[in-house]
Amino acid sequence: MDLTRRNQSFSAGTPVGETSTPTQNMDSILNRAAPVTSIFQNSLNLLDKLACIPGFETYLSSLLDDSSRDASGGTQYLDPIQLLWDMFRQGTSLCVLYNALGPAEPLRTTLDDVPNTLNQRKDRVYRFVKACKENQIVRDEDLFTISDLFKDDTNSFVKVLKTVGIVLDVIESRGLLDMSKLERKPSARFAEAQLGPPQDNRERVIKEFVETERRYVQDLETLQLVAGSSTSSIGQMW
Repeated sequence: MDLTRRNQSFSAGTPVGETSTPTQNMDSILNRAAPVTSIFQNSLNLLDKLACIPGFETYLSSLLDDSSRDASGGTQYLDPIQLLWDMFRQGTSLCVLYNALGPAEPLRTTLDDVPNTLNQRKDRVYRFVKACKENQIVRDEDLFTISDLFKDDTNSFVKVLKTVGIVLDVIESRGLLDMSKLERKPSARFAEAQLGPPQDNRERVIKEFVETERRYVQDLETLQLVAGSSTSSIGQMW
């Protein structure tokens, strides 16, 4: 009997279509400006913090100024996402990041005399992940895997950024990260690159990728917001 009365009371009011605000406003919500929490902006923020890590300037300068990526003209990085991706795949940069925590047993950061093979890079990444896990720096569910880093998949790389962000937050909370000493933020380089229109097909592809990713993140956040609001409303109704 209680269930019948609830159904009658619900159907006797204003039609569902008129009270469903999330559905009614979905188009306008999805068309609003992208939030600053996109992977692009997150990458810029992480770059600036990484530049404050002792010993990390070597990786940033070598990658930002690398002229060997394009044999035809030495094309430099045009977006921070690919820069971080290549940097973390080296493995040693992640070990330097972990050592900034001041652990009792620092990770080895020197390269072997033998060629820097893929297995060697993966081994260094493994040591970083293992150290973060064993010393409870990052929760298991927030730790990326080796395959996440070495996949050519943006969604997997998002988890890598999350892990690195957590480690940086711990370093900062311990007073070991001083951004006031940073003379020039690495993010400024990419901000300047975004001021003008794309100059070639490669820049157009990157620009389209970034804008698509921003809309994707925005839609996910909107759906999470709508789902959360709907769950809360149903809970109050029952």
